Amino acid sequence: MKRFLLTLATLSALAVSPAFAAAEGRAVGVDPEAHAQSRGVERVLQVGADVSLGERIVTGPSGQVQIVFADETRLVVGPGSSLLIEAYLMSGGSADTFAINALAGSFRFISGNGPKAAYSIKTPTASIAVRGTKFDVLVGRGQTQVLLFEGAVRVCAITGPCQDLVERCDLGVATPANARQFAHADPQHRALSMEFRYARFQTPLLRDFRVSGAAQCTEPKPSPGMPTSLGTAEPGKPVSSGSTTPTQPGPTTNTGTPTPSPTTTDTETVSEPSGEDTIDTGTTNQTTTDQTTTEQTTIEQTTTEETTTGGTTTTGGTTTTTGGTQSPTTGGQFTTGGI
Repeated sequence: MKRFLLTLATLSALAVSPAFAAAEGRAVGVDPEAHAQSRGVERVLQVGADVSLGERIVTGPSGQVQIVFADETRLVVGPGSSLLIEAYLMSGGSADTFAINALAGSFRFISGNGPKAAYSIKTPTASIAVRGTKFDVLVGRGQTQVLLFEGAVRVCAITGPCQDLVERCDLGVATPANARQFAHADPQHRALSMEFRYARFQTPLLRDFRVSGAAQCTEPKPSPGMPTSLGTAEPGKPVSSGSTTPTQPGPTTNTGTPTPSPTTTDTETVSEPSGEDTIDTGTTNQTTTDQTTTEQTTIEQTTTEETTTGGTTTTGGTTTTTGGTQSPTTGGQFTTGGI
């Protein structure tokens, strides 16, 4: 009887233990090839497949898995990566313990509704204490890199110091014996951040696995006071280059020879600048080199008759000229005489 009760109690404990509980996570996005390995058994992961405690997720060169856990934690296992779910314990809808071992490759981690102290990540060269929500992890040969988007993360070398990442775009690098922190303005930051594939390209990710503005962490940090965009103006407003003095419209300046405006009366008043002797065909203005005042000429033409005599063309009529009489001759010269 006692043996029966002990066996029953053991079975009851196993039934509620995390190892025998329902699946901890589900694959909502899968790019072949991706596998789950456990106790020597390997299965191909597909969309909707369960992911459980103790399983090792492995992806090929083009593989990728996006997993949502019961506490709303979101995890991306990138191409050529390997990750082991070491511990996952739920209590009242949130995770009391969530520990993963990121063995190699690239990952994105977005924590769920569990307490901050519940989450921890271990790599071959570092340990990561999660104090926030969104960050990427890159595990390479001999070092671990972490790029923070939101929240806070503590990155510790296995046998060395720790570095706290608390500002957006802070980047940490840990080797087995040392840990360094690179602020966004650090000259080395950009080269290091370009190694994070999901910070540069989020297109392969589902919407809930993307981080707004992640690409800004791979670009140089703008100087204080520098506008985020240059040469931009509101519709209908000019672009300002720093001066606030408006430009008033003014008269159009003609750099050539001034041209008199035509009139609709029989009297023309024309002002010509000093210059060389000039005769304009079809006009009644004559300008001389020494002329400094404006001549006013009134032409009253009463009749126009054209008579050709002996090959000479004479224009008849009466011409009244202030200051003299102009009579055209067949030689093309002007004879001026007083009346």
